[in-house]
Amino acid sequence: MISSENDCPSMDAKKDAVVVRIDSLSSTSSSTVDEHDEKSAYRQEIIPRKSSQQRVALTPSDPSTITKAREYLAFAGGYVRTYAKDMPTRHKALSDDGAFAHYVVDPWYEWFGRNTRITTSPALSSITLRSCRQQQEPTMINGGSFNYVGTYGMCAEYEELHQKCLDTLPVLGEAVPLIEKELEKAVADFWGADCCFTTPTGYQSNILAFTAILDDNWVVFLDQKSHSSMTTASYLANAGGRKKFAHNDVLELERLLEEVEDRYANIMVAVEGLYSLDGDMPDLAALSKLKTRYGFVLLCDEAHSFLSLGTTGRGCVEWWNDTHPANKVPLDLIDVRTTTLSKAVGGVGGIVCATERFNLTLSARANELRATGESLATTTMIQALLILRQPKRLECSLTRLRAMSQHCRRELERADVFVYGETTSPILPIHAGRPTKASKLSYVLRKHGVAATPFSKPAVPMWQSRVRIGMSTAFSNEQVDQLVEALIRSCDEIGLQRPCEPPSTCGKDCPYRARFSANDGASGLDEERQLALHYLNDLAQAQSDELAAQRRCLDVSDNRMVDPLPRSVIEAGHRIRQDFGVGSGSSRWILGTYPPHLEVESRVCEMTGQAAAMLMTNTESGLMSTVAALCRPIKGCTAHWLLLPAKAQRAVLDGCRVAPLRAQTTMIEYGGPADLLEHLRSLGERKATSYITLVLNAQHAACVVGYCLEQLSSIHSRFKGMTILLDSTFTLPDRSISGDTALPETQRLAALLRARLLVFTSFYHTLGLNGACLAGDKALIEELRYKSRCYVFTAAPAPYMMGMVAEAPKMRKTPTRSADGLELPKSAGPRQLPTHECTECPST
Repeated sequence: MISSENDCPSMDAKKDAVVVRIDSLSSTSSSTVDEHDEKSAYRQEIIPRKSSQQRVALTPSDPSTITKAREYLAFAGGYVRTYAKDMPTRHKALSDDGAFAHYVVDPWYEWFGRNTRITTSPALSSITLRSCRQQQEPTMINGGSFNYVGTYGMCAEYEELHQKCLDTLPVLGEAVPLIEKELEKAVADFWGADCCFTTPTGYQSNILAFTAILDDNWVVFLDQKSHSSMTTASYLANAGGRKKFAHNDVLELERLLEEVEDRYANIMVAVEGLYSLDGDMPDLAALSKLKTRYGFVLLCDEAHSFLSLGTTGRGCVEWWNDTHPANKVPLDLIDVRTTTLSKAVGGVGGIVCATERFNLTLSARANELRATGESLATTTMIQALLILRQPKRLECSLTRLRAMSQHCRRELERADVFVYGETTSPILPIHAGRPTKASKLSYVLRKHGVAATPFSKPAVPMWQSRVRIGMSTAFSNEQVDQLVEALIRSCDEIGLQRPCEPPSTCGKDCPYRARFSANDGASGLDEERQLALHYLNDLAQAQSDELAAQRRCLDVSDNRMVDPLPRSVIEAGHRIRQDFGVGSGSSRWILGTYPPHLEVESRVCEMTGQAAAMLMTNTESGLMSTVAALCRPIKGCTAHWLLLPAKAQRAVLDGCRVAPLRAQTTMIEYGGPADLLEHLRSLGERKATSYITLVLNAQHAACVVGYCLEQLSSIHSRFKGMTILLDSTFTLPDRSISGDTALPETQRLAALLRARLLVFTSFYHTLGLNGACLAGDKALIEELRYKSRCYVFTAAPAPYMMGMVAEAPKMRKTPTRSADGLELPKSAGPRQLPTHECTECPST
């Protein structure tokens, strides 16, 4: 949530005017600018502000020196308080980022444990949370989800359809090509695109688009508030050049375009359709003029604008033409669109749409990614088709959403509560100023019955910390009134505004009331719903018949699950879906953690003998972001060495490629145990204080340890410390593919070298379900939760999917004793890979 004061923008307050600086980072970006040593560029914009009765409007002005000093004293006090709480066991953070997350970020974000976010209900208009004392709290308004058009809740008929699909169809969409093609066609038609491709997460959609299109003949310019996945993907793509321009600053963009006009064959400009912590949109008219002049490819991430902006939900282009009728832009302005299905749709997954120019390259890259990782879940595809097949209901919901958003902004402005963004944006970022104020505002809002999340640096500039509210058409008129009142009262309670007249509510005289009153009874909506359900039931039946006719019990060569899931696993999926819905509604650090996620993490900890664990929504991105996060400066060390096997997975290598340039980590590949031993001896002889991060493949871990164990006994004292990452992607961590016990041997090695152990495993490759998990010691996992981009900026795994993982027999088998006397569950799985002999290891 918060970070150091370095690079914090300053802002000058003037009478009747406010100087607003647009910083380099925003709602959906990680610390990517700092990570790649790109200097922030700021744009000053004078915004006149006048208010009646000479009230002082809340503005994002730079706090005084005294206020800043108090803020830093508060941080220091929180540090001391947390340090004392840790006694007598010290928190053993390896890096400054890890220590900062533990002593500064987590205490204030969770308001010292009193603002926990264990979610015990679906992410609907109302939500229930569990307190730090494990007590159920009263129902409160959910301001933390992205249920923009109210699609998360399911009526009985929707639930029957989802139950039928889970009972009769494979869980993963790769095995239901008929439904997948229907979704791709529906989305392509919706946006007027020539091609469409699905991805397991929204994060992966940007990775697919950027890596398929960009190469060294391309230069890409990204808005500085672009999503973390866009920056990561641009580095994965090996683009010839990349640069960020100040947020929505078309003048700076034009200057950059002029500089490279004759140096690159192709140019891409990447923006977002709706910036989720600023509530604003790109200047499409200016981008259209620049595109006409320079001929660049325009890519737009419509994660938050898909099905939330425009009369019919088609995103930022439709919104622009609706709100700027005298300055419209072409409907085909955007060449490539990426989006996520975890926002307005309420599932987990992503989409890429593009013009015919990119069809072949996107198709080839999509097949590459499909061959090594998960696919979009069948349930998410059904959910998306349900929405797209009901355009009238969608249009009614969007009309109400716009009116609600306008009304709330109008009332908050009257009360001198500053809200960032456009007047019709469904996102309400409430300015709090200081990080501690944002945290306290979140806590006080919860006391007033509203769940919302605080944000600060690196998500936004430090002195523009804020709390974000996501509007939803699922809110009743009464809930809208309660939300506005809670916001105003909370801001007043913590001293964010001066007293003023009470806000008006949505009474009979409210001009917006009729516009955002519930309109489910509009003509034709019931018939439209029945037609959509009839179509999807027929589609599911046709897919089921096709699979039966072809006996499509997909084998390993087809890269899919062999055995059907047990009935108990299916029933667990039904039960959890009924309790928590189809999707998670947001990432865990924004909305909260669901009990199924905690249960799976607990089971993985039991299997691996580790103290903590964290779930990843996608295997490839999860492993990549783990390796990237491990590449960082280590406290007290002058050198950090990352040792990788020569045949490491592509995700591991990708993690090295997107690691921070200033991470001060040097990568070394080793060919086998003898080579590894030689590298360790060589590094141990250096005078520098060194830290080692060693990546081991589970396939070879046992023989590597067997060969090196005795020789390594004299080496551990030469290093400051070591972390071992056991890559157990293709098997549950108790056994390796070759049948050797990988985990116990690696634990022996970690004990000998006094190393910290991390164990990564994939549910996709072991259970046939999407997701992965990383287990390790508490301090290291806590740091990776803060630094792993895939964890922070991807929606949490679907709760029903994690419920199925927890119920899987392999996660519940009675342990059997290994040769070393350790109790370990067996690992025979539906996706057995061929037995490997470690040809790289010398015979002993």
